Amino acid sequence: MGRALSPLADEIVIGNKVGALRGPAGEWLTDSRPDTVRTQVEDALLDMRTESSSLTYLRLWGDSQAPGNTPAENVPLEESLGALIELREEGRIRHIGLSGASPEMLERAQQITPIAAVQNRFNLIDRSGIEVLAACERDGIAFVPYFPLATGALGEPEALTRPARRLGVPTSTVALAWLLRRSPVIIPIPGTKSSEHLADNIHATEIAPHLTDDEIRVLTAVEDEDSATLNTMSTQMVDALTRRRSASV
Repeated sequence: MGRALSPLADEIVIGNKVGALRGPAGEWLTDSRPDTVRTQVEDALLDMRTESSSLTYLRLWGDSQAPGNTPAENVPLEESLGALIELREEGRIRHIGLSGASPEMLERAQQITPIAAVQNRFNLIDRSGIEVLAACERDGIAFVPYFPLATGALGEPEALTRPARRLGVPTSTVALAWLLRRSPVIIPIPGTKSSEHLADNIHATEIAPHLTDDEIRVLTAVEDEDSATLNTMSTQMVDALTRRRSASV
């Protein structure tokens, strides 16, 4: 990745994430000890072939359903962030972000250091990050939804298929365009395995202004945002992740 993107280093922001390790079954286990955080930052810099990370996220446990995603050895947030602050002072990091942060975690972190971005779950069928999104809008923080396409399991609701037919684009492009219209602080990070899908994803930036207000309203109403909370994953999203895990076994 570092070799491929190095010519664009001044034009793009590469975010990396620290504070977790893979368990024996391949699951993510939170490990936010300062030594782990520092080691993972240095490893990422080697991987990216750079002297400084544009944006480093500290992985927290706020939006995880996995029992292993709890604070390792009850490490205080202040200690984990302290390691990143030291690295920023050393010039190894430029901006600090959070991943899996509850509104309370975000507020607590902001009392320690400026937070540039928050990466939480949020997509058409899972609005669990809505409370954090509101906080990011209030404070001018980038909100970066991961699984923006629900691992490809959005289904074919009429709310998606109708504007997709009208605009002549895949439903996934409409789903990303909706995210871009949902809030000015949202920056989706869809994954892809082909240049064709990459082009569809990028096309969402052109499609977004052409979604009508009524289409936006209908898409937003696919899930109930009023009752969504960070620690409750929607049934549709649970099913999507279950199918994903089963397919990878």
